[in-house]
Amino acid sequence: MKKKIGVLTGGGDTSALNATLKGIALKAEELGFELIGFMEGWRGVLKGGRYFTLTPDLIDENRGGTLLKSSRTNLIKDNKLDEAVENLKKLDISGLIPIGGDDTLTVGTALSDQFTTTFVTKTIDNDVGVNPPEGDAVDYSKMVNYFCPGFPSSANSVINYVRDLRTTTYSHDRVIVVEAMGRDAGWLTLSAAYGQADLIVVPEIPYQPDKLAEAIREKHTEQGNVIVVVSEGIRNDDGELMITSEAELDAFGHTKPGGCSEIIVEAMKKRLPDISESAFRALILGYLQRCGSPIPLDRDIAMKAGAMAVQALSDGMFNGVATITRTEVGIEPTLMPLEQVLKRDASGHVIRRSLDLRFYDAERYQMSPAGAGYFRPLFGDLPGPERSLDDRLIEIGEIE
Repeated sequence: MKKKIGVLTGGGDTSALNATLKGIALKAEELGFELIGFMEGWRGVLKGGRYFTLTPDLIDENRGGTLLKSSRTNLIKDNKLDEAVENLKKLDISGLIPIGGDDTLTVGTALSDQFTTTFVTKTIDNDVGVNPPEGDAVDYSKMVNYFCPGFPSSANSVINYVRDLRTTTYSHDRVIVVEAMGRDAGWLTLSAAYGQADLIVVPEIPYQPDKLAEAIREKHTEQGNVIVVVSEGIRNDDGELMITSEAELDAFGHTKPGGCSEIIVEAMKKRLPDISESAFRALILGYLQRCGSPIPLDRDIAMKAGAMAVQALSDGMFNGVATITRTEVGIEPTLMPLEQVLKRDASGHVIRRSLDLRFYDAERYQMSPAGAGYFRPLFGDLPGPERSLDDRLIEIGEIE
């Protein structure tokens, strides 16, 4: 009888989840495991949870989202860890591969005290891992989990949306505030520099409306239109999320963000009366950022990371995390001990990785040279500025 291993996907979906599942399924088949896919994240290992034998032919690695579906079930809060372990043993599962972000992995690390696990990260927020050691020089190879599978594809979407937005921004002399995902980390927002965003506002730096207004004024005077990209997790002076509706909590106690772009637009209208109110617009990218097909780099690395997790279980290397490492020759998955990747606070929750502030120029609201160095393996060199009519020495007349 084949040895069984299990897999589940929890939290928000990404474009690379199916690719990770494909890598897991292919390696499981190669090593002679029966792979059991649990539906809807941690909900799938509880009473009433659904599961099936997951084979490679069922999975399209080029399709976004997750074949196994997902949920934000919290086994710790619901006091269901023992039930989950009992059910896994009842099904003769010898090891489990949870794929997820900080919340899913918080549950997984608690489960790992009682059950054999190996993890693969995923999150478009890119907030699972550890930044490079502090210092003036950035050693990217020392970054624990260079990126989370799913992040490059979402960043690519943000880049394209912001780049495309310029045509309408220019045509109508708009000031558009674009809201990107990232409750506590500005990685996704910072990627908008590759879409030639004029100003970027991340949650790691306190929001200063007067300073931002002055930066918008300068850009508007210079070029007549402005694109500002902000993280959904921007907070006010009291440290509270700037949201447009009544606070709603998810299963892990997090306030659901959304709407800060609209609040910022209203604040800018008041501070910039010399710019027509009709020029201002707020745009929430929403779920468009995390859906659709993965980019090739994201897909291929996700498949390799998934395969590595299965190999680790086969080799008896338990409680490890298949991470991503940048080396001199490229980007490759690396298996690392759980405690080196997932730092936990006093309550046992995985501590999210913030944007490394060496990657951000807070004075200019822009990506720093070190930030460009981080993104270069993903998207190449930063694009240069577009040439304006003034740059082209076009003489524009004026009717008297």
